[in-house]
Formats: sequence, structure tokens, C-alpha cells
Amino acid sequence: PLRAAAAAGEPALETRPIREGGEASPGLLRDVAAAVRAAQPDILWASESRGHGAAVWSRAAKRAPLVVHRRVMFPPKSHALSRYKYAAAAGFAAISQAVASSLVAAGVPASRIRVVPDGLPPEAFVSLPEPPAPPLRLVHVGAFDGRKGQHIVVDVLAALVARGWDLVATFLGSGPERAAVEARARSLGVGKRCEFRGEIPSVFEVLSRSHLLLLPSESEGGSLAALEAMAAGCPVLAHDTGGVAEILRGTEGGRLVSGLDPLVWTEATARLLGAPELRAQLQMRGRALARQRTVAHTAETLEAFFTDILNGG
Repeated sequence: PLRAAAAAGEPALETRPIREGGEASPGLLRDVAAAVRAAQPDILWASESRGHGAAVWSRAAKRAPLVVHRRVMFPPKSHALSRYKYAAAAGFAAISQAVASSLVAAGVPASRIRVVPDGLPPEAFVSLPEPPAPPLRLVHVGAFDGRKGQHIVVDVLAALVARGWDLVATFLGSGPERAAVEARARSLGVGKRCEFRGEIPSVFEVLSRSHLLLLPSESEGGSLAALEAMAAGCPVLAHDTGGVAEILRGTEGGRLVSGLDPLVWTEATARLLGAPELRAQLQMRGRALARQRTVAHTAETLEAFFTDILNGG
């Protein structure tokens, strides 16, 4: 939304252009340093790794406390420059307890970490439509980066269609592996049963009209897609990794799969698709859990963390 407003000439916040490049590229570092000198911020916020590095290597983190938004489970590198980079941050906003624990395991003091879960806007809680007519609809939300498991969804679809299930699958997202996933669907004879919609402005309507979200991701710090599906009334079947169980609260808001074996995923998918009463229960429980994860609560938690940092806590 901020980018769209800026492009329309109506930015909701003052924005400054920063040239592209790696986190230590000279041009980017000059731009970051100049922007921070001009803005004189109370807090620096880095939403991902490149911003984290740029704030440190430009020395902007010497001018104001740096808070890093940590969404991934990947451990920090152990070399000296990485250790310096992580030591330079005043705080880490981790999206799940699992992410917070991974930072502690990497040597970040727990006192510098606050769990700040993702929150949803009001429009996430769409009115539930009438149950969609056949075929049954699987959905996947995520980048085609080789780690989100779209190929497993295609394998599951093909296996169940071969058993006589009337199924289609919708994929939301983009990335370099999309063509490979599309080719896999065609090679397994289910290309016409797959819809690749790319990135769309809102996923909630699509989710609300789907029977099951499949999330066979290799790693998830805390799956926003699962939370969005729960809010939209779409039951969730997800890999038990990272902070996913925290969102589903165990199996209260969905079902978890150990590992990424396509055969195991096929059986788990068949069980849920064949149990409409269970899916209805998960739908109601999921929406109730998602209502506890609002963007207003996220903002309040983050503001309290900023205040503690500014007060030296």
C-alpha cells in the first residue's frame, strides 16, 4: 500500500529513493547514510536482511537504535562480519517464538528479542460464501523460490486425480521456479487442473472459496499464508516447521504434517478432503484463532518494544 501511494504521488509517509544493490554496495550505503542524516529518526527499522546490513555498513545504526524484523528460521552466519552485523542491532522483532529461539541459539541475547506476531487487517475476515460446488479446490500461497513446496502440491493433485478425485489447484505467487512447476503439472497430466494466478492484490476471496490450503514449505518462520487462510475460512494443512504450529495452536486451527514426503501429503490431503465435518470444525476454530491476530495488536506490541528500546530497556 505504501508503494502504491508513493507511485500515485500520494505517499502516506515521507519516502526517499534508495538505489538498488547488495547490502554493502557503495551507492546504496551512501543513499542510506544521507537519508538517515536528513531524517534524524528515533528508530531505524530494517524489514529484511539487506536493510539490516545496509543500516550497519552505512553506520546509520550508530545514529539511532536499529530494530530488525526477523521472519526466517535460517541461522545467522558464524563469520566475524556476520557476528558484528547482528551485534549492531539494538533489537530483533521475531514473528514467532520459534524464530526468537533460533536467534538465541545463534548467540543473540534474549533481552534484545521481542516476539511480534503478524497481524491481519479487518478485510481479511471476509464473509464466508456458500460452499463451492465441485470440483474440490486446493490452494497454495507463496513465492516460487524452490522452498515453498509447490511441486509437492502438484504431486498430491496428480495422485488424487489418478484415484478418481475431482480436484483443481490454484497457485498464488510468483518467482523463478514457476515455469518448472507448470512443466511438472503438464508432465503429470494435471496441467489443465492447475491455475497459476501470480501475485494478486488480495488473497482472501480466493482462500474463502477454497476447500484446503496446502503449505508443504521447507521452512517457515511463521506462515502469514496460514493465518490468512484461517481468517478466510479455509482449512490449513501445513508442514510442521518453524512457527507454523504456533499459528495453528497445535492442531486446533489446522492439521500438521511431519516431513515433506509427497505420499504422506497425499494421504493427509485425502483424509481432510474426505471429512467435510472436520473441515467445517477447523474452519470455525481457525477463524476464531485468527481474530486474535490483528494488525492493531501487532502495532501495539511493536510500539511497546520501540518504547522499551528508547528507554534503554
